[in-house]
Amino acid sequence: MDFIELTFINTLVGICITYTCISIPLINYKSALSRHLSLKILLGIVLGMASIYLFHIGVQHNTSIYSVVISPITFGLIIFGYPTFFASLIVSTVFLFGASTFYDAFSLVYFVLLMVFHIKGKVGVRYVLYSYSVAQAFNLLIHINILNDNGYWELAIIKTIMSLLYISLVYVFLNNLINLSKRELFFKNASKIDPLTGVSNRRSIDDHIKYLGESYEENFCVLMLDIDNFKSLNDSFGHPFGDKVIKKIAQIVKDNVRANDFVGRYGGEEFIIFINANLQNAEKIAEKIRRIIQESNLKFDSNEVKVTASIGLAEHTLTQSVLETISCADNALYTAKTSGKNRTISQGETVS
Repeated sequence: MDFIELTFINTLVGICITYTCISIPLINYKSALSRHLSLKILLGIVLGMASIYLFHIGVQHNTSIYSVVISPITFGLIIFGYPTFFASLIVSTVFLFGASTFYDAFSLVYFVLLMVFHIKGKVGVRYVLYSYSVAQAFNLLIHINILNDNGYWELAIIKTIMSLLYISLVYVFLNNLINLSKRELFFKNASKIDPLTGVSNRRSIDDHIKYLGESYEENFCVLMLDIDNFKSLNDSFGHPFGDKVIKKIAQIVKDNVRANDFVGRYGGEEFIIFINANLQNAEKIAEKIRRIIQESNLKFDSNEVKVTASIGLAEHTLTQSVLETISCADNALYTAKTSGKNRTISQGETVS
C-alpha cells in the first residue's frame, strides 16, 4: 500500500481509539463529569497511553500524523477538564518527548495555546484548529531548512490538511455523543426530580428507601417536615403563592443539609429528609431548619406572610426497617402538629 492508503488506515485507527477512550466513560455522563479527582486522573493515564500507542503505530508505518497522536489528550481536556489533561500529558511526555524532535516545539506551542483558550472558556473545535494551525506554522517555520533540503513541503502540507480534517471529524463524532449523553441524563433526572422544587420526587424517594433497606449498613435519621397551615395559605393568597412557599421551604432545607443527605418532596407540602447523622446531631439540623423557616417571612403584594413548619424526627437502627423508621418520624410529626405546630419533635418524645 502507498503512503496515502496507510495514512488513511492509521487515521481511522486513531479515530476509533480516541472515540472509544472518550465514549466509554461517557456511557455514564454524570459520573464522567463528576468531581472525583482519582477517576479523572485514571482516565488521563488511559488517554496518555492511547496517545503513545497511536504514535508508535504511525512510526512503524512511517505515516505518523501528529493530530492523531495528540487527539486523546486534546479531547480529554475539552470534555473532562484539567486533571485528565495534565495526567495524559505527563504520561505521553514521559514516553514521547524527544522521540520525535520535529514535533517537540509543535507540542509546546499547541498545548499552551489550547490551555489559554480553555482558561478563557473557549473550548469549541475552531479553537483547537486555531491552536493546531498556529503551532504547525511555527513548527514548519523553525524547520524550514530541513523541509527545503529534503523536499518535504508537499508532504507537510498534505499532513496539515489531513490533521485539520481529522480534528474536525473526531470533534463532530464526540460532540454528537456528548449531546446524546446529556439528553439521556436530562430525561433520567427529569423522571426523578420534582419540577417545582428541584428536590427528589416520590419515585426517587422510593428508590432511595429501597437502596437504604438493601445495602446501607450505617445509622441515619429520618426527618418529616410539613408546612403549617398550608391550606389556609393557599385559600388566602392563592396557589401561585402556595407554590412560592413550597419552593422557598425546599431551598431552605437544601441549603442546610450536606451533599450526602437526601431531600425529597413526600407529598403536597410535606418533605422527607434522610440525614446521615445520629439523633443528637440530626435534632440540631432539624431545629436550625425550623428556625430559619420561622424567620423567613414571605412577601405577598406589600404584606409579609409568616410561614412555619413542624418536623418529626426518628433515628434508624439495624433492628427495624426503613419504612418503620419513616412511620416513627411521621408519628413524631403528628405529635408536633397536634401540640401547637412550629416545633421539632423526636421519636418517643412526649409533650406536656
